[in-house]
Amino acid sequence: MNILVFADSHGRNIAMAAAVEREKPDAVIHLGDYADDARELERLFPMLPVYRVRGNNDYKPDVAQYAVITPDNLPIYITHGHKERVSMLACGILPQRAREEGCLVALYGHTHRMLLERIDGVLVCNPGSISLPRGGPASYARLTIENAQLRAVTLLDEDGGLIRRDKFRQ
Repeated sequence: MNILVFADSHGRNIAMAAAVEREKPDAVIHLGDYADDARELERLFPMLPVYRVRGNNDYKPDVAQYAVITPDNLPIYITHGHKERVSMLACGILPQRAREEGCLVALYGHTHRMLLERIDGVLVCNPGSISLPRGGPASYARLTIENAQLRAVTLLDEDGGLIRRDKFRQ
């Protein structure tokens, strides 16, 4: 199963739609700012499961601040990150929150900067911003999940070019 992860699209949907068209993922995760952009993906690709959370620039209370999703039975904590006090230099309480929710994978946005590292036993990933990056190219992530195990996380530029790929064996 391949899942595309976007964050901080801020109303600019063209790159997201192009990535979905190019990669044909099994699902999409949108990590906020703007959650309505996830709704646009649902409209464009009605058969595609789209998970979303609310960011600090999203004001509709019908979208959750965080969620635990289980694609292919892998628990993943998703959030925008501002409530977990993420910053340019630290992940705040994100790893702790993920563990409390039974997740060893946590995805967030907010900083518009890519990050992929293991913190306190939790794999933490920020896909960067698909529209307004800071300190790098416009970007998104691809998760590869197989038999309830995360097999790879790939960070890609907006055109699908490889930035970084980490593979995992269990």
